[in-house]
Amino acid sequence: MLNLSNNNGSGNSYIRFAPQANAWTNRDGEEIQLKKVVMDLDSVQTGWLMIGAGVRDWQPDETLGAKSQSPGEGYKRGFVITFYSKELGMVDWSSNAYGPCKGFEKIYAECADKDDKDGRLPVIEYVNSTAEKVGKGNTRVPNFKLVSWVARPAGMNADGGDEFDSPPAPAPVRKAKPAPAPVMDDEEFF
Repeated sequence: MLNLSNNNGSGNSYIRFAPQANAWTNRDGEEIQLKKVVMDLDSVQTGWLMIGAGVRDWQPDETLGAKSQSPGEGYKRGFVITFYSKELGMVDWSSNAYGPCKGFEKIYAECADKDDKDGRLPVIEYVNSTAEKVGKGNTRVPNFKLVSWVARPAGMNADGGDEFDSPPAPAPVRKAKPAPAPVMDDEEFF
């Protein structure tokens, strides 16, 4: 009722991509296999993110992609986005690390550039990661593939719902009353 739990602010659970481990983890630190997810383009925020031991402070930009002034030491540019799948439910993915930011920016640009969306959301699939040298260190960039576009799954609404692969239910159409079904013996069904 008071929403006093320490979470990521949206009420959603969250996932992380750990470049050092080349793995996805859930909020409990358990490794997960990220598969196809629906990406909510309207949920994307850019901003300043500080992540540390027991600390996560998110300061969003006023306008998407418009770089606001840094809140201070320890903050790096980052993002947050909402994903959905039947297995994960609604989860937020955020990062301020070079590799995840680069991977997210690439798939976001690919999806945002499509002009035939008609209110549908992209289904993306994590396919692997690419090792990359950054300065004196190394990182991994998560790679995604745009699979399809779907209507917003019911599971992304407050009422919960279905797997995103299923098409939306068609509007009901009045039909003439069907003829009564023929009477069959129980043995005809087996």
